[in-house]
Amino acid sequence: MLGLQFAFAQERTVTGKVTDKTGAIPGVNVLVKGTKTSTHTDFDGSYSLKVKTGNVLVFSYVGMTNKEVTVGASNTINVVLESEAQLMDEVVVVGYGVQKKREVTGSISKISGTDIANLVTPSFEGVLAGRATGVQVLTNSGIIGAAPKIRIRGIASISGLTEPLVVVDGMPIVSGDIGGVANTNGLADINPADIESFEVLKDGAATAIYGSRAANGVILITTKSGKKGTMKLNFSSTLGVASVFKKYDVLQTPDFITISNEKRANINASPWAAGTTYNTDWQGAVFRNAPQITNNLSISGGTDKTKYYLSLGITDQKGINLANEMNRYSIRANIDQEINRWLSIGTNLSVARTEYNGLNTNTNGLSGNIFNTLRQQPNVPIYDASNPTGYNLSSDNSTVGKWDNKEVVGENITNIVYILNNNKYYSKVNRTLANVFANAKITSDLSYRLQVSADNAITGGLQYWNPVHGDGRSRNGIIYNDNTEYTRWNWQNIVNYKKTFAENHNLGVTFVSEYQKQKYQNFWGQGSDLLSDFYNKNLVTNSYSTKDSGGSVREKGIISYLGRFNYNYKEKYFIQASLRRDGISQFESDVRWNNFPGVSAGWTVTKEKFMEGIQGTLSDLKLRASYSQVGNVDVLGGIEYPSKGLTISSPYGSLNGIGYSQFGNSVLQWETSKKIDYGVDLGLFNNRLTLGFDYYKNDIDGLVLKAPVLPSLGIPDNIINSNVGNMYNEGLEFALTYKAINTRNFSWDISSNLTLSKNVVTSLPSGDMIGGSYVGDSNVNIAPNIIIREGESINSLYGYKYWGVNKANGNPVYYKANGSLVQANLPGTSYSEFDPAKPTDVSKSSSLASTDKVVLGNTLPKYFGSFSSNMKYKNIDLGFMVRFSGGNKIFNATRRELMNQNFNNNSTEILGRWQSVDNPGDGWTPRLYAGSNNTTNLNGNATSRFIESGNFISFDNITLGYSLPKGLLDKIGVDSFRIFAQAQNFFMITKYKGVNPEMETAGVDVNGTPRSKVMSMGINVSL
Repeated sequence: MLGLQFAFAQERTVTGKVTDKTGAIPGVNVLVKGTKTSTHTDFDGSYSLKVKTGNVLVFSYVGMTNKEVTVGASNTINVVLESEAQLMDEVVVVGYGVQKKREVTGSISKISGTDIANLVTPSFEGVLAGRATGVQVLTNSGIIGAAPKIRIRGIASISGLTEPLVVVDGMPIVSGDIGGVANTNGLADINPADIESFEVLKDGAATAIYGSRAANGVILITTKSGKKGTMKLNFSSTLGVASVFKKYDVLQTPDFITISNEKRANINASPWAAGTTYNTDWQGAVFRNAPQITNNLSISGGTDKTKYYLSLGITDQKGINLANEMNRYSIRANIDQEINRWLSIGTNLSVARTEYNGLNTNTNGLSGNIFNTLRQQPNVPIYDASNPTGYNLSSDNSTVGKWDNKEVVGENITNIVYILNNNKYYSKVNRTLANVFANAKITSDLSYRLQVSADNAITGGLQYWNPVHGDGRSRNGIIYNDNTEYTRWNWQNIVNYKKTFAENHNLGVTFVSEYQKQKYQNFWGQGSDLLSDFYNKNLVTNSYSTKDSGGSVREKGIISYLGRFNYNYKEKYFIQASLRRDGISQFESDVRWNNFPGVSAGWTVTKEKFMEGIQGTLSDLKLRASYSQVGNVDVLGGIEYPSKGLTISSPYGSLNGIGYSQFGNSVLQWETSKKIDYGVDLGLFNNRLTLGFDYYKNDIDGLVLKAPVLPSLGIPDNIINSNVGNMYNEGLEFALTYKAINTRNFSWDISSNLTLSKNVVTSLPSGDMIGGSYVGDSNVNIAPNIIIREGESINSLYGYKYWGVNKANGNPVYYKANGSLVQANLPGTSYSEFDPAKPTDVSKSSSLASTDKVVLGNTLPKYFGSFSSNMKYKNIDLGFMVRFSGGNKIFNATRRELMNQNFNNNSTEILGRWQSVDNPGDGWTPRLYAGSNNTTNLNGNATSRFIESGNFISFDNITLGYSLPKGLLDKIGVDSFRIFAQAQNFFMITKYKGVNPEMETAGVDVNGTPRSKVMSMGINVSL
């Protein structure tokens, strides 16, 4: 026995050679597992290493699959490594199933949940930007609860919804705003820490399986599941502080007084401003450093029969704007139980409660947070101890107090700090996502899956307007409650058949029947003339005198039958075809059924014999092509009854009545997208370097628009909803990954992607659409300034072309449509011709009409992408991502508003105004005249004076981490322990003069809440 123990412990030298199918591999790392003993193979693949019998050798090399070998009696151990390009057994989630990555013939981007797991964010989609080609995530506000906009390969509708279908564990869920008063986001109810991976389906082959819901792309989310083995406990905690990314550059007291009184002096009026005691930073009072805390605990494990993943998440995030915050409490249970050798059952259950405190963000409202804050005068205080409220208010409590100034503040704005501290905007979401499933293995090749899912969101809202000051003052206070419930049921029957014939012929067939129904219910109540401001938490009977109430209920459903066929020969030649037939309740019975086909093919060129000699260099080359026809059923903003004739109550005096609100169209259908894609996947040097390329085009037919009809027909609003428009999206996508270094102590991975995109509208029912996709929108700064025109990109900027300032008199000068110049004769509203050679001549009258408006720029980026780097040296890791975008124009309406001619504050840009012939200023800013906004700045119209480039480079995040060494972890019984610090949205390079070029809606930046930057630190512990 002693001799045996001695022999086992005796150290000896083993030698060997490491090869792949092309020959020897130099530089392979050979490590004795659990120790620091290692070596590398030399130029001919040979190695030599001192070991003991029973040691495990780990052979690793970039682009190859690791291999472990236990040392036995032999002193020679030769190893053959396999290329990841050969295996490529990574599983990719596709619609209603999974495929091996090497079998995929569509355009699918996979994002690991670990990429975003520790980032501080109210919802996961906000940090997906830059992580996949063709995918844009637009966060245009710093308000927590405001949902980012996701675009996959452009905008695919004019009047309909443009968000992708989101599917969680096979269940299509409700996304977007889900009710309440404060902004809510349906995707924020999913804990990012529970997410295993995202698959973004982009092309026809990938999305066709979802038929009428796939025009805007599909995001498949897979949550974590348990794995066989001992129980694993994971805990993560992140503490961050968010602060405003950039403040607006406004005047301080000395310049404010100068500019305000100059406005008045130029119209020969008495001064407005007086008093220099205060230099109030109103933005500093409204914005704050906001703590943001996230804690997550999960337990997972399993046996041969049972696998489980249980989690608990708590998030407490304060917003950078006073009064804004979110609290989320979530639990999840994913359980898979094998009943016997052919049957297993399971459930994925998530319950979340999310509470939002919001605020008035109306970009054109007197109490809108940014509209108001930017107009506040710096020479007046926020607080006044002599006022019963403690705030600086006017004597009648109608406006902010004027203090030492001679006149009341412009536009009668309120004290924004009082408003934020006393008004309430609240939403509470109780969300349940549940599915139960059963998998039956009928034969070794045939299986059946039943999945029944439910998505239930119940949202309660509260709005309270204080009776003393602000929006509620005129009605002695207002209180409002609402309750909204979304319920979506989904039933899926899935049959899968997979068989290999004659060794080389691989066949897969999927059949699905799916049934879905959704119901929306809402009711609300409101009271005004409150008995007391004590009643500010809920409607209370008899606490108000004026009462109102209302509600609505809507339903829609879909029935689908679909099939998918996959075939490959030797995993070299691939073909896939799918057909989905949808029946949709939104449309009439004669036209509600339609077929949505898709087909794709692939060729793995490197599997050919003629490629064998170069596979060490060209390790993978695959060609792909696809075509599909998919639809967008959510036309006209996703309304449930777009084709029906609808009525509304239409009282006549004291009598009840009824009237048409929408004229029916029995042949109205969904919008159709015909998608083509050609792709190339390339791997070099054993997949150390991978490249991806896709060309895509999406022809969108039958866009649903309001087609005009003759007034004599008596149809409401003289329009009928019809399939009458066409446009297309076209682009190129490039992706790169490079494993730059992979040694024992140091590794460095690099990735980058670039998307080039174009959108063109090709057909409209009646010429130009002024207002674009925002026709009827209440924001007067957006709709009048965008246009949809044949031959142009959707929602292009539309307005007047600006020449500059007449240096002889300070008048603004504009171009007419014919190229001639006209000047606005300040401070009036008339125009005269302008000749640069005769700048003092204002004798020839002229005009500036709506026919002089032109397209001022494209609002959609022509390119966007990112660059990422991840390095690890021993136990230290460092990663960052830089994102970029450009080629678009932005109408900076905030900049225009900060040039106002009222008794409000201005931006520092106004200091460059024209003052005299000898002091003409910057040549761009006209002379100041109090009250002349409509002429000086052309309020209500976009002009090229405020059109800017949207190009930027954003340093989105950088993370530095340290993991405790394994020796120490073994002593304390911990699997892993990592501490980290990170910065998000911390730096941007741009020439844009506003706060952030991403703060735009349809290309218009107007009074938006600045985005936040976040500095955080945290820990990840696994037991």
